[in-house]
Amino acid sequence: MLIDYRIVVVQIINFLILVWLLQRFLYGPITRAMEERKKTILDQLERAEQRETLAQQETQRLQQMQQDFAAHREQRIAELRSQLEDERLTLLERTKDEVAAARDRWYRGIAQEKATVLRTCQQQTTYQVTQTLRQVLTELADASLEHQIVNRFLARLAQLPEVERTKLRTALTDAASVQLYSSFPLSAVTEQAITEALHTIGPFSHIQYDINPALVCGLELNVPGYCLDWNLARYLETLEQNLTQMLDRQVDRQVSSGPAGQ
Repeated sequence: MLIDYRIVVVQIINFLILVWLLQRFLYGPITRAMEERKKTILDQLERAEQRETLAQQETQRLQQMQQDFAAHREQRIAELRSQLEDERLTLLERTKDEVAAARDRWYRGIAQEKATVLRTCQQQTTYQVTQTLRQVLTELADASLEHQIVNRFLARLAQLPEVERTKLRTALTDAASVQLYSSFPLSAVTEQAITEALHTIGPFSHIQYDINPALVCGLELNVPGYCLDWNLARYLETLEQNLTQMLDRQVDRQVSSGPAGQ
């Protein structure tokens, strides 16, 4: 069999042309498309990995935020509970103080009312006692008692300390008039005895004798700048003051022990 080299050469040339054409118009674009597709897939895979990484980071961040929120919530709840407990205790103490203050005001009001009632009773009792004594002494006064009162007054004049005698002497000397009050009428003899007793102390021009029932069995010498008396009214006043002080102490003790006794 004879080989036609020309045909072989043409065939080879045609094959090379076909290979070039395939490479130029088929394999090249396909290869480039495959490379671009590969690159695109790789880019997508990289972006997917980045998104997955970001998603994981975001998930971790959200989980951390959730944990922080849970921890903060528990802390806030604990703080609120502590605050509410403090407010409850404060309100409780304030309520106790208000109740104690109201109770003290009530006790003080009761104590004041009690003191008022007791002092009113004390005043009425003291007044009744002294008035009764005044009436009794007035009714019991007789000539013998009056004579003893005059003698007592004259004795007091005679027993005046030197300082008092000097004051009375000065007052008598400077006085334009002297007055002597008595709770009962004095006889001329008694008036003369009193006048002579006063002259032994100091000089004076005139003495006026008057009756003053308020003295309650007694005498009162009244000179401008000096006063000397002896009468049962003074004793009654002292008795009234003593009764008042004694009853006031009893009232104060009862009032001060009132709330404790409740």
